[in-house]
Amino acid sequence: MARVFGAIVAAAALLGSRSEPVEADCKETEGPGLSFIQAKALARGNSTAKKEALEYHWSSGRGNYPNYGVAKHTAPFDLGARFAWNWSDPLGQYLTLTYGTAIDHLRNVYLSAADGVRKFDPDGNLVWQYFSLPAEMMDAPSLLDGKLYGSDTHGNIVALDLDDGKVVWKTQIAPNIGQDNGFTMAKDGVVIAACDWREPSPMGQANQKVKALNATTGKQLWTFSPDTAVWNFEPLFVDQDDFVFQDMTGKVYRMDLHTGHVLWKTGGKAGTWTDGSATVGNGMVFAVNNNHKPPNNGVSEYNPGTLSAYNLSTGKLVWKEVTPRPPNNAPAVGKLMNLDGMSVVQPLCQQVMQGAHCDVHVYSADTGALQWVFHGPAQAGVLQAGDAEGLEDRRYMGIRDACLPNGWSAPTIDADGTVFVGHEDGLFFALRDANGDGVIVGDNEVQNYSTGSAFSGSSSPSVGPGIMAIANCDSLFVFKQ
Repeated sequence: MARVFGAIVAAAALLGSRSEPVEADCKETEGPGLSFIQAKALARGNSTAKKEALEYHWSSGRGNYPNYGVAKHTAPFDLGARFAWNWSDPLGQYLTLTYGTAIDHLRNVYLSAADGVRKFDPDGNLVWQYFSLPAEMMDAPSLLDGKLYGSDTHGNIVALDLDDGKVVWKTQIAPNIGQDNGFTMAKDGVVIAACDWREPSPMGQANQKVKALNATTGKQLWTFSPDTAVWNFEPLFVDQDDFVFQDMTGKVYRMDLHTGHVLWKTGGKAGTWTDGSATVGNGMVFAVNNNHKPPNNGVSEYNPGTLSAYNLSTGKLVWKEVTPRPPNNAPAVGKLMNLDGMSVVQPLCQQVMQGAHCDVHVYSADTGALQWVFHGPAQAGVLQAGDAEGLEDRRYMGIRDACLPNGWSAPTIDADGTVFVGHEDGLFFALRDANGDGVIVGDNEVQNYSTGSAFSGSSSPSVGPGIMAIANCDSLFVFKQ
């Protein structure tokens, strides 16, 4: 969810070059990290974690361990021809806000929304629904061992049975959980979530704590308070014992999953705020931060940020690149069409700014060298697509009345090396460099499907065999091959 001063000014009307290098705890640079995650997975062979990744096609809002944001299957490039079905609230398109998706081993699709969670079969038939109101479910859920794990704004973590949607357990971990768009993640018998929405932070109220729960019982295991509050919290598991995340300043933490012990922390720019999140790949952690502190961030579409790559094992800086627009989204790391090695897909955008353009930059994961650029559309309205149109309906329902999301959804890379990502003006894009010239243009390299509304930052395209699902801010869209 976007929270920038320019956005507040714009919303109020309807709702009632390079910078200095990033400051970091670890300033040393070293070569690209070893394939730490892959080595761990190979060493464990038939580990539980490996079985989990195979059990569900897309087990969380960012996919499966260890290759988050990267699909094992191909997705349809010709989006218009491959659209299969969509879902909106049957009483009205704007009566809820929709967020994250997941796909199980039978290709059933799970959708989180402000009013709860829904399960659909591959053909779009509703299987079950869980209603959460008056608490809203703002985060993308995750699937593990026959259960769906999600969080709500009343501070609850809930486990639902995948077969019937019934509550297995429900634990309140704090008085509240913030109305940003993060991820509730589960692995190796542990659920990780952020909570305790309050000041202080560089942008007002935000989640101050990270909590771990027993995935079987819901019992709280440990609590951790990062140096700065988190925003759009995205914990990613890097082996059976550890996970990583960044706070809103871009500082990265690697922690023991079972004890909450900090193994290392590094990077970030004190006093700043970003809508972005960290990701992992190529033996590294990739984090983002904006280079200007509030209220000076969000005043221009050209405010720079920094994309930093840290060695996953040591936390030491490998490389960093200043981005020409704010990196207000989580990146994805994978193999792209016609490119050697691994690449980092980084969406760039100053959201909720009429006329501001949004780009997608691709960098070498090894060196940070720029590989290709897609120049996306500008925000057409005062608010992002679907927000002004749905204000009154959402007020009537008693939920938050606007989505105010990131400029882009989180990106997904399919098995062909195509990038799929949603834009704040409602266009869902498929992008690839078919001729290898570094410029993404033309029907053979750019396809889009108009959904009518913007996409939240926790809305990542979910991909399974022959199926792809994505939610914009009010509806679910499914494409089939």
